[in-house]
Amino acid sequence: MPLRQCDCSLIIPTHDRRGVLDATLSRIDTLSDRVCRFEVIVVDNGSTDGTMQLAERHRNVRWIELGVNLGAAARNVGASAARGRILLMLDDDSWPMDGTLDGLVGLFDRRPDLGAAACRVRLAEPPHKHDAGGVPGIFFNCGGAVRREAFQEAGGYPIDFDYYVEEYDLCCRLWQNGWRVEPRGDLLVWHGRVSKNRDNNRMLRLLVRNNLRLWARYAPADELSDCIEMTVERYRRVAEKEHAVAGFYAGLEEGRSELAGHSVRRRPLSSEQFENLFGLTATRDALRVWADNHRVRTVAVWSRGKGCEQLLTLLRSLRISVDGVYDRAVSGHSWRGVPLRREDRFDARSIDGIVVGSLSPGVAEDIAEELRERLRGVPILSAAPWMSREAECLAIPA
Repeated sequence: MPLRQCDCSLIIPTHDRRGVLDATLSRIDTLSDRVCRFEVIVVDNGSTDGTMQLAERHRNVRWIELGVNLGAAARNVGASAARGRILLMLDDDSWPMDGTLDGLVGLFDRRPDLGAAACRVRLAEPPHKHDAGGVPGIFFNCGGAVRREAFQEAGGYPIDFDYYVEEYDLCCRLWQNGWRVEPRGDLLVWHGRVSKNRDNNRMLRLLVRNNLRLWARYAPADELSDCIEMTVERYRRVAEKEHAVAGFYAGLEEGRSELAGHSVRRRPLSSEQFENLFGLTATRDALRVWADNHRVRTVAVWSRGKGCEQLLTLLRSLRISVDGVYDRAVSGHSWRGVPLRREDRFDARSIDGIVVGSLSPGVAEDIAEELRERLRGVPILSAAPWMSREAECLAIPA
């Protein structure tokens, strides 16, 4: 029966993962949220495994059969059909925890300035670590909520990305349009992270190409060359780890060809919007308060995650000395102008504290918790904190 009113539309694109989708829809069927009136929209990206036959088992779901694979742009089709004022983007192997939908309704009702919220995304398999997510001013597609008004105003997802990085592109336009994007630790989504149909070489090709395309569009002029360098350096390391070097070089060739041909239309963020994308104001404040409270003057930076380069710049601006960057995979003796050391060479006697080298809130939180267990008594900071209802009350004037 159609909903006369709808608060939230759960949008799930899928392709040839019938069993995975079936399990996810069954979990969503058990949600007990009482405030949120929601609908579920599945967009079938040209599956050939009988996915659409699930419509008989899940009659409360709205089904859209595309017949072709549009990649992440299929989410635009789901959003166009949605009746909810909030769009919760999910993957076919992710689902919200009880209470998350109710929490989203309250959050967007309280915050008319909020364009999107990045839910806390944990892996369904024990020990339930966080999924690798974006930086604080970006949501992650397997658990990102967007105000429909803001989504439509921004024009939705780009149609030329296929998969990966499309939510970065959308969030850049949300910030440019005056909306806020926040990471919300009080709203949980589970992610099964099923590996079926995942091709690491294809993933690396698209990650490299799309990140280069992203920065060509949106990086401020004085940040562009550094963003390109960060992308190439980071994904070369990822490709080596994932045995996908061929995909890395294919994406690099495509991305550089676009840059050389000037085929990407520039829409650069302002310096303030760029800082908001990385959550640098909150990170700077967290570093300053932590360093003052613990009398920290020299730190070790642990791991080279997303935004580590920006963290090093902030530490320098606060006159906090960096003893070294510690990582598992080390090539060379320095990185970004500071010593680069293997984690097993760490000596706590040379530092006053440790800063986790990632601005991805969930990843940074996991690393910080592990370090606190191993290095008791050493001050440790995850500098990209989640927003929560309590933090919101402190940060937002009445």
